Amino acid sequence: MRRLFACVLCAALLGSAQAEDASQTITPAEAQPALKVMPGHLGYAVDQPEILIRQRLFGLAHGLSLLAAACLDLPAYSQPIQDAYAAWHVKQRATIETIVRDLAQYYFGPHADAAQWPDLSRALNLKDSIEPALGEVTLHAACASLPAAIVRPRYELDRMLVEGIDPPLKETAPPGAVSPAPTPGLPRE
Repeated sequence: MRRLFACVLCAALLGSAQAEDASQTITPAEAQPALKVMPGHLGYAVDQPEILIRQRLFGLAHGLSLLAAACLDLPAYSQPIQDAYAAWHVKQRATIETIVRDLAQYYFGPHADAAQWPDLSRALNLKDSIEPALGEVTLHAACASLPAAIVRPRYELDRMLVEGIDPPLKETAPPGAVSPAPTPGLPRE
């Protein structure tokens, strides 16, 4: 169930970049051949601030989608997480599409139109599971705090992209909120 939701989340995050042909058959990411990253573009573009901000924001959206997907297996949190994530995604959809389009162009150049969410996460060397990033925080605690956390400025991708602001590495959590510990290779939540 979790993997299915994660695929649905990733597909939703790609938005109109992949939705122009509604009759198109969607093949699971594992069955599709991986796109080849352009030479010199693997990983983070620390020398290109505009791309680096998009990479960091993509990592934040990726981590958020992984956490939301993991929470679906916990019945007490499933509906609140779906509702909170859907509301957040409606607000952030255009920004996410811009980030995905820009990063697809950066990483895959002439093949950008074929880029899928997993291609970008692979190019950035992002994990496909949120559990390692949780550290000592339980999944239950992270899921319980997600609906309140997702509306905070930390997840305003649209604002951060327009203002050219890097997402904060750490945010002071409100009382009762839980944030996973940062883990190398995963977006910091």
